[in-house]
Amino acid sequence: MGTQQLNLTPAEATTLGGYRLQVAVVIDETADARSLVLHVPAELHERFRYKPGQFLSFRVPVAGKLLTRCYSMASSPDCDALPKVTVKRVEGGRVSNWMNQRVQAGDWLEVLPPAGHFCLNESHLTAGDHDLVLFGGGSGITPVFSILKSALRTSQRRIKLIYANRDEASVIFKDELRQLAKANPEQLEVVHVLDSLHGYLTAAEVRQLVRGHAGAEFFICGPGPFMDTVEGALLALGEAPARIHVERFVSPPDPDELLAQEAEARAATADSTCEVLTVELDGQQHEIACQPGDTVLQSCKAAGLDVPSSCEEGFCGACMCKVQEGDTQLARNDVLSAQELAEGWTLACQSRPTSARVRLQFPD
Repeated sequence: MGTQQLNLTPAEATTLGGYRLQVAVVIDETADARSLVLHVPAELHERFRYKPGQFLSFRVPVAGKLLTRCYSMASSPDCDALPKVTVKRVEGGRVSNWMNQRVQAGDWLEVLPPAGHFCLNESHLTAGDHDLVLFGGGSGITPVFSILKSALRTSQRRIKLIYANRDEASVIFKDELRQLAKANPEQLEVVHVLDSLHGYLTAAEVRQLVRGHAGAEFFICGPGPFMDTVEGALLALGEAPARIHVERFVSPPDPDELLAQEAEARAATADSTCEVLTVELDGQQHEIACQPGDTVLQSCKAAGLDVPSSCEEGFCGACMCKVQEGDTQLARNDVLSAQELAEGWTLACQSRPTSARVRLQFPD
Protein backbone atom coordinates (compact mmCIF):
# COMPACT_ATOMS: atom_id res chain seq x y z
CA MET A 1 0.00 0.00 0.00
CA GLY A 2 2.98 2.31 0.18
CA THR A 3 2.11 3.37 3.72
CA GLN A 4 4.75 4.11 6.31
CA GLN A 5 4.58 4.62 10.05
CA LEU A 6 4.55 8.22 11.21
CA ASN A 7 7.67 9.23 13.06
CA LEU A 8 7.17 12.91 13.80
CA THR A 9 8.59 15.03 16.56
CA PRO A 10 6.00 16.88 18.67
CA ALA A 11 6.91 20.18 16.98
CA GLU A 12 6.43 18.71 13.51
CA ALA A 13 3.13 17.15 14.51
CA THR A 14 1.91 20.49 15.85
CA THR A 15 2.72 22.29 12.60
CA LEU A 16 0.57 19.73 10.76
CA GLY A 17 -2.32 20.44 13.13
CA GLY A 18 -2.17 17.16 15.04
CA TYR A 19 -0.45 15.61 18.00
CA ARG A 20 1.76 12.57 18.27
CA LEU A 21 0.09 9.86 20.38
CA GLN A 22 1.33 6.36 21.13
CA VAL A 23 -0.80 3.25 20.74
CA ALA A 24 -1.00 1.65 24.19
CA VAL A 25 -3.05 -1.46 23.38
CA VAL A 26 -4.44 -3.11 20.24
CA ILE A 27 -7.62 -5.20 20.65
CA ASP A 28 -8.82 -7.49 17.87
CA GLU A 29 -12.60 -7.20 18.17
CA THR A 30 -13.70 -9.31 15.17
CA ALA A 31 -12.06 -10.73 12.04
CA ASP A 32 -12.31 -7.31 10.35
CA ALA A 33 -12.37 -4.79 13.21
CA ARG A 34 -9.90 -3.76 15.88
CA SER A 35 -9.66 -1.16 18.60
CA LEU A 36 -6.68 1.09 19.29
CA VAL A 37 -6.26 2.37 22.84
CA LEU A 38 -4.20 5.58 22.86
CA HIS A 39 -1.92 6.91 25.55
CA VAL A 40 -2.44 10.65 26.12
CA PRO A 41 0.43 12.35 28.00
CA ALA A 42 -0.47 14.52 30.96
CA GLU A 43 0.23 17.77 29.11
CA LEU A 44 -2.39 16.88 26.49
CA HIS A 45 -5.15 15.64 28.83
CA GLU A 46 -7.14 18.86 28.53
CA ARG A 47 -6.66 19.05 24.77
CA PHE A 48 -7.99 15.50 24.35
CA ARG A 49 -10.92 15.80 26.75
CA TYR A 50 -13.97 14.49 24.91
CA LYS A 51 -17.72 13.92 25.10
CA PRO A 52 -19.41 10.54 24.63
CA GLY A 53 -19.93 9.96 20.91
CA GLN A 54 -17.14 12.17 19.58
CA PHE A 55 -14.42 11.04 17.20
CA LEU A 56 -10.69 11.40 16.59
CA SER A 57 -9.16 12.17 13.20
CA PHE A 58 -5.94 10.48 12.10
CA ARG A 59 -3.51 11.68 9.45
CA VAL A 60 -1.70 8.82 7.76
CA PRO A 61 0.85 9.02 4.91
CA VAL A 62 -0.18 6.77 2.01
CA ALA A 63 1.75 6.68 -1.29
CA GLY A 64 3.09 10.18 -0.77
CA LYS A 65 -0.25 11.65 0.36
CA LEU A 66 -1.29 12.58 3.88
CA LEU A 67 -4.81 11.15 4.21
CA THR A 68 -7.22 12.11 6.99
CA ARG A 69 -9.79 9.70 8.37
CA CYS A 70 -12.18 9.95 11.33
CA TYR A 71 -12.84 7.10 13.78
CA SER A 72 -15.31 7.33 16.64
CA MET A 73 -14.27 6.61 20.19
CA ALA A 74 -15.80 3.49 21.70
CA SER A 75 -14.47 4.53 25.08
CA SER A 76 -16.42 6.65 27.53
CA PRO A 77 -14.88 9.63 29.35
CA ASP A 78 -16.97 8.60 32.37
CA CYS A 79 -15.83 4.96 32.42
CA ASP A 80 -12.47 4.56 30.67
CA ALA A 81 -9.05 5.93 31.58
CA LEU A 82 -7.77 6.11 27.98
CA PRO A 83 -9.49 6.95 24.67
CA LYS A 84 -10.16 4.01 22.36
CA VAL A 85 -11.13 4.13 18.69
CA THR A 86 -12.50 1.17 16.75
CA VAL A 87 -11.65 0.72 13.08
CA LYS A 88 -13.49 -1.68 10.78
CA ARG A 89 -11.72 -2.81 7.63
CA VAL A 90 -13.37 -1.36 4.50
CA GLU A 91 -12.86 -3.08 1.15
CA GLY A 92 -10.38 -0.91 -0.73
CA GLY A 93 -10.01 1.41 2.26
CA ARG A 94 -6.42 2.60 2.25
CA VAL A 95 -6.35 3.78 5.87
CA SER A 96 -8.73 1.27 7.48
CA ASN A 97 -6.77 -1.65 6.03
CA TRP A 98 -3.49 -0.18 7.22
CA MET A 99 -4.93 0.38 10.69
CA ASN A 100 -6.01 -3.27 10.83
CA GLN A 101 -2.90 -4.78 9.26
CA ARG A 102 0.01 -2.66 10.37
CA VAL A 103 -0.57 -0.71 13.58
CA GLN A 104 0.79 -2.33 16.74
CA ALA A 105 1.12 -1.35 20.39
CA GLY A 106 4.00 1.10 20.76
CA ASP A 107 3.47 2.75 17.36
CA TRP A 108 3.03 6.51 17.13
CA LEU A 109 0.17 8.11 15.18
CA GLU A 110 -0.69 11.68 14.29
CA VAL A 111 -4.06 12.47 15.86
CA LEU A 112 -6.25 15.57 15.75
CA PRO A 113 -8.14 16.54 18.94
CA PRO A 114 -11.67 15.24 19.59
CA ALA A 115 -14.45 16.66 17.45
CA GLY A 116 -18.03 15.96 16.43
CA HIS A 117 -21.52 16.83 17.64
CA PHE A 118 -23.06 13.35 17.76
CA CYS A 119 -22.70 13.22 21.49
CA LEU A 120 -24.42 13.36 24.82
CA ASN A 121 -24.19 16.80 26.32
CA GLU A 122 -25.17 18.06 29.75
CA SER A 123 -28.78 18.67 28.74
CA HIS A 124 -29.07 15.09 27.48
CA LEU A 125 -27.52 13.66 30.63
CA THR A 126 -29.78 15.60 32.96
CA ALA A 127 -32.96 14.97 30.97
CA GLY A 128 -33.85 11.96 33.05
CA ASP A 129 -37.47 11.96 31.92
CA HIS A 130 -36.52 10.97 28.36
CA ASP A 131 -35.62 7.43 27.37
CA LEU A 132 -32.52 6.87 25.28
CA VAL A 133 -32.93 4.71 22.16
CA LEU A 134 -29.74 3.87 20.28
CA PHE A 135 -29.45 2.36 16.80
CA GLY A 136 -26.08 0.98 15.70
CA GLY A 137 -25.37 -0.73 12.40
CA GLY A 138 -22.07 -2.60 12.00
CA SER A 139 -19.15 -0.42 13.06
CA GLY A 140 -21.67 2.35 13.69
CA ILE A 141 -21.93 0.83 17.15
CA THR A 142 -18.73 2.65 18.10
CA PRO A 143 -20.03 6.13 19.07
CA VAL A 144 -23.31 4.59 20.22
CA PHE A 145 -21.40 2.34 22.63
CA SER A 146 -19.61 5.37 24.09
CA ILE A 147 -22.95 7.10 24.63
CA LEU A 148 -24.49 3.97 26.13
CA LYS A 149 -21.71 3.54 28.71
CA SER A 150 -21.79 7.17 29.80
CA ALA A 151 -25.58 7.20 30.09
CA LEU A 152 -25.49 4.06 32.25
CA ARG A 153 -22.84 5.58 34.50
CA THR A 154 -24.32 9.08 34.84
CA SER A 155 -28.11 8.70 34.66
CA GLN A 156 -31.06 6.47 35.54
CA ARG A 157 -32.65 6.72 32.10
CA ARG A 158 -34.12 3.69 30.38
CA ILE A 159 -31.83 2.73 27.50
CA LYS A 160 -32.60 0.52 24.51
CA LEU A 161 -29.95 -0.48 21.97
CA ILE A 162 -30.94 -1.93 18.59
CA TYR A 163 -27.77 -3.33 17.01
CA ALA A 164 -27.82 -4.59 13.40
CA ASN A 165 -25.06 -6.78 11.95
CA ARG A 166 -24.40 -9.11 9.06
CA ASP A 167 -24.11 -12.18 11.31
CA GLU A 168 -23.14 -13.11 14.86
CA ALA A 169 -19.41 -13.17 14.03
CA SER A 170 -19.64 -9.50 13.01
CA VAL A 171 -20.94 -8.27 16.39
CA ILE A 172 -18.38 -5.87 17.87
CA PHE A 173 -18.28 -5.56 21.69
CA LYS A 174 -20.52 -8.64 21.98
CA ASP A 175 -19.19 -9.76 25.38
CA GLU A 176 -19.12 -6.25 26.85
CA LEU A 177 -22.71 -5.62 25.78
CA ARG A 178 -23.84 -8.91 27.30
CA GLN A 179 -22.13 -8.03 30.60
CA LEU A 180 -23.64 -4.53 30.68
CA ALA A 181 -27.14 -5.85 29.98
CA LYS A 182 -26.75 -8.48 32.70
CA ALA A 183 -25.49 -5.91 35.22
CA ASN A 184 -28.24 -3.38 34.41
CA PRO A 185 -31.39 -5.43 33.66
CA GLU A 186 -33.81 -2.71 34.79
CA GLN A 187 -32.14 0.06 32.79
CA LEU A 188 -30.65 -1.48 29.63
CA GLU A 189 -32.22 -3.60 26.89
CA VAL A 190 -30.09 -4.85 23.98
CA VAL A 191 -31.75 -6.15 20.79
CA HIS A 192 -29.60 -7.78 18.11
CA VAL A 193 -30.83 -7.80 14.49
CA LEU A 194 -28.80 -10.12 12.23
CA ASP A 195 -29.12 -9.93 8.45
CA SER A 196 -28.34 -13.65 8.20
CA LEU A 197 -31.37 -14.51 10.38
CA HIS A 198 -33.80 -11.60 10.15
CA GLY A 199 -32.91 -9.81 6.92
CA TYR A 200 -32.33 -6.07 6.76
CA LEU A 201 -34.07 -3.89 9.33
CA THR A 202 -37.34 -2.47 7.95
CA ALA A 203 -39.36 0.62 8.83
CA ALA A 204 -42.11 -1.58 10.23
CA GLU A 205 -39.63 -3.30 12.53
CA VAL A 206 -38.29 0.07 13.67
CA ARG A 207 -41.81 1.15 14.60
CA GLN A 208 -42.27 -2.07 16.57
CA LEU A 209 -38.91 -1.78 18.34
CA VAL A 210 -39.47 1.78 19.56
CA ARG A 211 -42.98 1.11 20.82
CA GLY A 212 -43.25 2.41 24.38
CA HIS A 213 -40.41 4.92 23.86
CA ALA A 214 -42.30 7.88 22.39
CA GLY A 215 -40.49 11.17 23.00
CA ALA A 216 -37.14 9.46 23.58
CA GLU A 217 -33.75 10.81 22.56
CA PHE A 218 -32.61 8.84 19.48
CA PHE A 219 -29.03 8.32 18.28
CA ILE A 220 -28.40 6.56 14.94
CA CYS A 221 -25.10 5.51 13.36
CA GLY A 222 -24.39 2.90 10.69
CA PRO A 223 -24.55 2.34 6.92
CA GLY A 224 -26.46 4.96 4.93
CA PRO A 225 -29.52 2.85 4.03
CA PHE A 226 -29.80 1.66 7.64
CA MET A 227 -29.76 5.22 8.98
CA ASP A 228 -32.23 6.43 6.34
CA THR A 229 -34.66 3.63 7.25
CA VAL A 230 -34.49 4.35 10.97
CA GLU A 231 -34.65 8.13 10.66
CA GLY A 232 -37.54 7.97 8.19
CA ALA A 233 -39.51 5.62 10.44
CA LEU A 234 -39.03 7.85 13.47
CA LEU A 235 -40.07 10.99 11.61
CA ALA A 236 -43.14 9.17 10.26
CA LEU A 237 -44.07 8.35 13.86
CA GLY A 238 -44.01 12.06 14.65
CA GLU A 239 -40.82 12.09 16.71
CA ALA A 240 -39.28 15.56 16.98
CA PRO A 241 -36.36 16.08 14.56
CA ALA A 242 -34.44 17.83 17.36
CA ARG A 243 -34.41 14.55 19.31
CA ILE A 244 -33.12 12.46 16.38
CA HIS A 245 -29.33 12.53 16.08
CA VAL A 246 -27.65 10.95 13.06
CA GLU A 247 -23.90 10.49 12.54
CA ARG A 248 -22.77 10.38 8.89
CA PHE A 249 -19.10 9.96 8.02
CA VAL A 250 -17.67 10.93 4.64
CA SER A 251 -14.02 10.31 3.77
CA PRO A 252 -12.37 13.62 2.83
CA PRO A 253 -10.91 14.01 -0.67
CA ASP A 254 -7.19 13.46 -1.19
CA PRO A 255 -4.97 16.49 -0.50
CA ASP A 256 -4.54 17.43 -4.17
CA GLU A 257 -8.33 17.50 -4.61
CA LEU A 258 -8.69 19.64 -1.49
CA LEU A 259 -6.14 22.12 -2.82
CA ALA A 260 -8.05 22.39 -6.10
CA GLN A 261 -11.32 22.96 -4.24
CA GLU A 262 -9.63 25.58 -2.04
CA ALA A 263 -8.30 27.45 -5.07
CA GLU A 264 -11.71 27.39 -6.75
CA ALA A 265 -13.50 28.64 -3.63
CA ARG A 266 -10.93 31.40 -3.08
CA ALA A 267 -11.24 32.56 -6.69
CA ALA A 268 -15.03 32.62 -6.44
CA THR A 269 -14.91 35.12 -3.56
CA ALA A 270 -11.81 37.08 -4.58
CA ASP A 271 -13.91 40.13 -5.55
CA SER A 272 -15.94 40.16 -2.35
CA THR A 273 -14.97 42.95 0.01
CA CYS A 274 -15.94 42.59 3.65
CA GLU A 275 -15.54 45.95 5.37
CA VAL A 276 -16.36 44.75 8.90
CA LEU A 277 -16.05 41.17 10.19
CA THR A 278 -17.35 40.95 13.74
CA VAL A 279 -16.63 37.77 15.68
CA GLU A 280 -18.35 36.97 18.97
CA LEU A 281 -16.15 34.62 20.96
CA ASP A 282 -16.38 33.68 24.65
CA GLY A 283 -18.81 36.53 25.31
CA GLN A 284 -16.62 39.20 23.70
CA GLN A 285 -16.90 40.95 20.33
CA HIS A 286 -13.91 41.43 18.05
CA GLU A 287 -13.84 43.46 14.86
CA ILE A 288 -11.12 42.06 12.63
CA ALA A 289 -9.73 42.56 9.15
CA CYS A 290 -10.73 40.22 6.35
CA GLN A 291 -8.68 39.76 3.21
CA PRO A 292 -10.63 38.93 0.01
CA GLY A 293 -10.74 35.17 -0.50
CA ASP A 294 -9.73 34.32 3.07
CA THR A 295 -11.93 32.04 5.15
CA VAL A 296 -13.35 33.18 8.47
CA LEU A 297 -10.89 30.86 10.22
CA GLN A 298 -7.92 32.33 8.33
CA SER A 299 -9.04 35.85 9.25
CA CYS A 300 -9.49 34.89 12.90
CA LYS A 301 -6.06 33.29 13.08
CA ALA A 302 -4.44 36.30 11.39
CA ALA A 303 -6.05 38.50 14.07
CA GLY A 304 -4.73 36.28 16.86
CA LEU A 305 -8.14 34.90 17.89
CA ASP A 306 -8.09 31.39 19.33
CA VAL A 307 -11.31 30.12 17.79
CA PRO A 308 -12.17 26.40 17.98
CA SER A 309 -10.93 24.37 15.01
CA SER A 310 -9.46 20.98 14.20
CA CYS A 311 -9.35 19.39 10.73
CA GLU A 312 -9.71 22.64 8.72
CA GLU A 313 -11.10 20.53 5.86
CA GLY A 314 -14.84 20.83 6.50
CA PHE A 315 -15.61 17.41 7.97
CA CYS A 316 -15.17 17.56 11.75
CA GLY A 317 -17.49 20.42 12.74
CA ALA A 318 -15.17 21.76 15.45
CA CYS A 319 -15.27 25.28 13.97
CA MET A 320 -19.07 25.58 13.75
CA CYS A 321 -20.32 29.13 14.17
CA LYS A 322 -23.57 30.95 13.45
CA VAL A 323 -24.00 33.79 10.97
CA GLN A 324 -25.88 36.54 12.84
CA GLU A 325 -25.63 39.21 10.15
CA GLY A 326 -24.53 39.36 6.52
CA ASP A 327 -23.75 36.66 3.98
CA THR A 328 -21.06 34.02 3.65
CA GLN A 329 -20.25 31.34 1.08
CA LEU A 330 -19.62 27.80 2.31
CA ALA A 331 -17.16 25.93 0.10
CA ARG A 332 -17.27 22.43 1.58
CA ASN A 333 -19.58 20.82 4.12
CA ASP A 334 -19.59 17.20 5.26
CA VAL A 335 -21.04 17.78 8.72
CA LEU A 336 -23.84 20.38 8.85
CA SER A 337 -27.41 19.19 8.30
CA ALA A 338 -29.95 21.02 6.16
CA GLN A 339 -31.66 22.15 9.36
CA GLU A 340 -28.42 23.55 10.79
CA LEU A 341 -27.70 25.40 7.55
CA ALA A 342 -31.20 26.86 7.63
CA GLU A 343 -30.57 28.05 11.19
CA GLY A 344 -27.50 29.99 10.03
CA TRP A 345 -24.73 27.63 11.10
CA THR A 346 -21.57 27.51 9.01
CA LEU A 347 -17.99 26.22 9.21
CA ALA A 348 -15.33 28.85 9.85
CA CYS A 349 -12.71 26.84 7.95
CA GLN A 350 -14.83 26.72 4.78
CA SER A 351 -16.85 29.93 5.01
CA ARG A 352 -15.90 33.19 3.28
CA PRO A 353 -17.64 36.56 3.81
CA THR A 354 -19.46 37.86 0.73
CA SER A 355 -21.19 40.98 2.10
CA ALA A 356 -19.85 44.29 3.39
CA ARG A 357 -20.70 43.48 7.00
CA VAL A 358 -20.65 40.01 8.55
CA ARG A 359 -21.19 39.08 12.20
CA LEU A 360 -20.54 35.56 13.43
CA GLN A 361 -20.95 33.94 16.83
CA PHE A 362 -19.03 30.93 18.12
CA PRO A 363 -20.95 28.86 20.69
CA ASP A 364 -19.81 29.16 24.31
